[in-house]
Amino acid sequence: MSTLFSVKSSYNLKIQLVGILLVLLISTLTYSTLISKVNSQSPTHSVFVEIFTSTWCDPCQTEQLIIKNTFSNDSHIAHFLVYHLQDVWSTTYSVDRANQLDFNFVPSHAYDGGYSRTSGAIINSSEIESLTFRSVHLIELTVTKAINGSLLTTQISIAERNGYSFSGDVVVYVVEDKIFRNGTEWNSIYRDQIFKQGIFLKPNSYEVLSGNWSIPVDSIPENIEIIAVAFDKSSTGKYGPYAVQSACSKDSELAIPEFGTMFPIITASTILITSLALKRINLRKNGIEPNI
Repeated sequence: MSTLFSVKSSYNLKIQLVGILLVLLISTLTYSTLISKVNSQSPTHSVFVEIFTSTWCDPCQTEQLIIKNTFSNDSHIAHFLVYHLQDVWSTTYSVDRANQLDFNFVPSHAYDGGYSRTSGAIINSSEIESLTFRSVHLIELTVTKAINGSLLTTQISIAERNGYSFSGDVVVYVVEDKIFRNGTEWNSIYRDQIFKQGIFLKPNSYEVLSGNWSIPVDSIPENIEIIAVAFDKSSTGKYGPYAVQSACSKDSELAIPEFGTMFPIITASTILITSLALKRINLRKNGIEPNI
């Protein structure tokens, strides 16, 4: 009889263990499905928006308020680089970039390096928001800056978050905010490009880049901002590689939503179910019939 009881108990123990493994497997599969669903409904990156404008253009002045409101929100769904054409802030690079993107009118816009374009119309906030959900290689950018007198120092940390290697470029721009002209506050005005650096990241690795910039006497140091943009060489269109992430020094860290709120719920449920199952096994081993 004791031998039969031992065999039966061993058999029941195996069934219990198989049950636990099944619970863990189902929980894992459920979690993976939910993560995929959450990621598909969550922003993948902050959109890089290149804007071509002029101070003498009335629609461009109206557009500045939209840009300010979009950037003022906490999420920073986009980062703007505003090129001026045929006015006091026009630069050779601004003209060259407009020619590269085939723009002949202001205002005009290029999203994520030319992934999407609009010409001769005011910027559309809804279009920017929709682009935050497009599928990209998940990259995290962290930007810091320090100003010592007329010298600006910046450090850029770029991390791979998709689990496979990333090959691209990191470009760091200087912009200036809060400049008033013709009764309009102008922001994100292109000042210079600090550097463009090719980069290769192994899965889940990161790299830190740094650079300096001398602040000109006609600029206010407190109004200077740094914008870093990551371009993916494996995702290229007519106008070059597409941007997959942008960040500024006002972002302490641009968090990519890799996990949803269901993860801790699933984890807690799995732990609870497993602990209850183990408790049942221990009680049966001691000859006690569990009532849980």
